[in-house]
Amino acid sequence: MLLAAAGIVSHRAGCDLRQEIIHRAAAFPRFLLYVVQVLSFLSVIAVPVAVAVERLVKRETVQVVDAVGASTLAYLAAFGVNIATSHYQDSDVAQAIGGTTPMQVQLAVGVAAVTILGFSRSQYRSLFLSAAALSGLAVVLLGQDSVTGVLLSALLGRIVGRAWLSVRGVLDTRPGIGRILAELDHVGFRAHPGSVRVLEPGVDGARRFLVTVAGDGRRQALDLAVLDQSQRAAYLTSRLWQWIRLRGPVRRRSFFSLRRTVESEVLMSMAVEAAGIRTPRLRTARQVDQDTALLAYDHLDAPRVADLPDRAWTPGLHSGIWALWQHLRCRQLAHRELTTDHLRLDPSGRLWLTDVGYGEITAEDLLCRLDGAELLVSLALRVGPARATEEAVDALGAATVASLLPLMQPILFSEGTAKALRRHRAAGDRADIVGSIRDRIIALHPEADVQPVSLERVRPRTVLSIVGGTIAFYLLATQLTGFQVPELNTWQAWGWVVGAAVASAATYVAAAFNLLGCVKERVPVGTTVLAQVAAAFAGLVAPASVGGLAVNTRFLQRTGIPVARAVTAVGVSQVIGFACYLLLLLVFSAFAGNHRKQSGGLSAITPSATVTGVIIALAVIALLIAAIPRLRTLVVSRVKPLVTDIGPEFLQVARTPRKLAQAFGGALGLPMAASVCLWASVNAVSGSDVNLAAMGVAYLLAKAVGSLVPTPGGVGGVEAVLTAGLTAAGVPSAVAATSVIVFRLLTWWLPVIPGWFAFTAMQRRGAL
Repeated sequence: MLLAAAGIVSHRAGCDLRQEIIHRAAAFPRFLLYVVQVLSFLSVIAVPVAVAVERLVKRETVQVVDAVGASTLAYLAAFGVNIATSHYQDSDVAQAIGGTTPMQVQLAVGVAAVTILGFSRSQYRSLFLSAAALSGLAVVLLGQDSVTGVLLSALLGRIVGRAWLSVRGVLDTRPGIGRILAELDHVGFRAHPGSVRVLEPGVDGARRFLVTVAGDGRRQALDLAVLDQSQRAAYLTSRLWQWIRLRGPVRRRSFFSLRRTVESEVLMSMAVEAAGIRTPRLRTARQVDQDTALLAYDHLDAPRVADLPDRAWTPGLHSGIWALWQHLRCRQLAHRELTTDHLRLDPSGRLWLTDVGYGEITAEDLLCRLDGAELLVSLALRVGPARATEEAVDALGAATVASLLPLMQPILFSEGTAKALRRHRAAGDRADIVGSIRDRIIALHPEADVQPVSLERVRPRTVLSIVGGTIAFYLLATQLTGFQVPELNTWQAWGWVVGAAVASAATYVAAAFNLLGCVKERVPVGTTVLAQVAAAFAGLVAPASVGGLAVNTRFLQRTGIPVARAVTAVGVSQVIGFACYLLLLLVFSAFAGNHRKQSGGLSAITPSATVTGVIIALAVIALLIAAIPRLRTLVVSRVKPLVTDIGPEFLQVARTPRKLAQAFGGALGLPMAASVCLWASVNAVSGSDVNLAAMGVAYLLAKAVGSLVPTPGGVGGVEAVLTAGLTAAGVPSAVAATSVIVFRLLTWWLPVIPGWFAFTAMQRRGAL
């Protein structure tokens, strides 16, 4: 009896020990989240403190005082919101923004502080943003707050900081002339502050000074250009609008990053000088602080060509100007603002080119011709359209001048030329300069191509995409409002999440094999998979699968495959993918229809309702096309080029069993892996088994809708169809919505991050 009792006790103790081990193992992920939350909290507070200490060491006490005031105000605002929501915790507003304590006080305080202080080092910026993101993620996963509450906390801190600056006034923290002269002294150019002369601001508001320095045993004059990130921000709106509105090579690059701007200006100055074109020599380029850079050029004491008197405008001057443009074009150098304001004529009668900083090296011929078109308009504003065109034809020939005609579009010109054209019209002269040049060129060269080059990005389809993207963002924000991540406190749930992530990764491998099977040449498998990951980032800025098609086509071109064959190979992969899509839809529908609702199947989508309906609809459409001659002609005209181009390439693939297996295997594997990912996401959230075939039908239908929605990745439409499909499959609506968000995070939003790294890496290596 005693032995039996001891055995029972030991058995119970063993069971209790096992239960304790399982409980502690399930709680281990939450323990890690608590650790991350504490470390992130310390970093969010420590970074502003470190920046404030550095400001105090530099005796910038006013900013530190402002930061303390703004942080105190942000603390009071966040604390007040938490008190208000605690009193009205049952209200819809309180629940929507996170419950009783929606505001993360430390996050609001930290954001308000760094808004005032700024970041003196890029490392501080990276550390703060990473800590803020990890802190927000931790509190959401722990169920302490919602996504909306975290975002509102950061927004509150930002608003308080900006409001404080608006009331107190923004301090000019840009380096003064003393600091700038000290930087010149470091490179051996000594200048007295009394010799400094302030010049008119340069491009993008760059401060410009004329200073006399002593260096290399002699005195000389230097033109200083001081680029400030804060001043450039004032011109960001117009630059960004032009960058969005235009497409192709005419869009200006490197205006977001100060460092890239300086590098571009230095390279362009060296390239122009190496080409034998007279330009002021760049003496030094230095970084003054994190947001300021200095460039020093030799001062050129010569008048601008635009300011020359009428008697100086001789045929020889016109000939010299066009000879300089031809020299730039031969060297593939584009000035991007080639006007008479940026040309100088020295006392010896030699032309000099200035302000080359925003030009481009190894420029496309389109940009060089755009320089020529703008130069012709600039000359016409000075001497008249008739004389400017005739002098250009005498110097270049009628055919060369006619090649500038498609680029005679004011939208493509620099801001200075556009303003000059507007002033010309406002002065009472109703003559259209650009139209007069066009008429004159056509009269001199009737065979000229008058069709303008299409370089505008804003078109009806683009507007539709923007509107659709806005609606999709609203729908996504509505889904995220009040969203609480389910507690994954069991190893089984985490196993489903890992399985869904693996299935999501498998889709890129399947897409790579689908593409490899449609290419006769040997292409590296690893690089092809990397290209599919890069396409995840490209899809973020393009509707539906347009980004992926462009990336794959460009990737095949860079591997040495001709353009026509690369386009055809991508087309073959799409045709095979569509055929496999229809096949899987029929198979999944059949299996889902046989699985009834009480066993977790899809009762609303059955072969009798969906598959039969699709077949009947296709048959009716085919009969209508065959019966109506106009429709028949339209379809034949669209399908014939497809068969002519893709048919031979498909036959080449069919002759190689290995390629055929790769193409169809990848095309079948991609939707299969995505369906498994959706299935695992639902199981991770609900904890119960659901029908895989039903998930496949829901995914394939959502993919079809996503290809029709003019938003990146079909955002908005895909979520709606997936939620409806899961609900029809018997999944509760709340679980369906959460599962869809988890699925889209794993297959769309999170892959954008490695996609960006893959995209930039492949571009750097010349693979894209």
